[in-house]
Amino acid sequence: MKQWENRSPIAANLLNPAFCGEIIRRTITAYNDNDEKLLFSYSLMPLVLPILLHKKTRDKMPMRSSTYFHHWVDENEPLFLNFADRVKELLPYSKEALMFLLLHRCVSITNDGKIEIQNYRKRNLRGENTDEVQSIFKKAELLGKWLRLTGNEQTIYMFLKIRP
Repeated sequence: MKQWENRSPIAANLLNPAFCGEIIRRTITAYNDNDEKLLFSYSLMPLVLPILLHKKTRDKMPMRSSTYFHHWVDENEPLFLNFADRVKELLPYSKEALMFLLLHRCVSITNDGKIEIQNYRKRNLRGENTDEVQSIFKKAELLGKWLRLTGNEQTIYMFLKIRP
């Protein structure tokens, strides 16, 4: 990762750890949905930003989680042809966002690699009220519910035709 002051303005604005962390936090919150038995797995975290920050992919997401994840991936297969590359490119930002969430005690990681939401105080992000930001946040919540309904991590990775 480049030092913060050496990042391009686009990367500094779009891929900043607070914004990316909020996307990941909303996904985890929707996945966990107050169920202590089923918690978001660390291995799913690298998938969140490549799906939600890619506008064409995000725009093709349905409005509700009643659509099956694997049907959506199959119907939109061209969007996932370079998905493994997107995951690799965004992995440093995903990790940085998770470290930000951990540092600010918004999440914790259990001994078995599950991510729990901690006491979270909503913070206002600059630009949060734009339509695109709100769309990303709504889709993050949808993605969390979707991943929860889809099954285990291996199944999700299999649907996306990538390996962890």
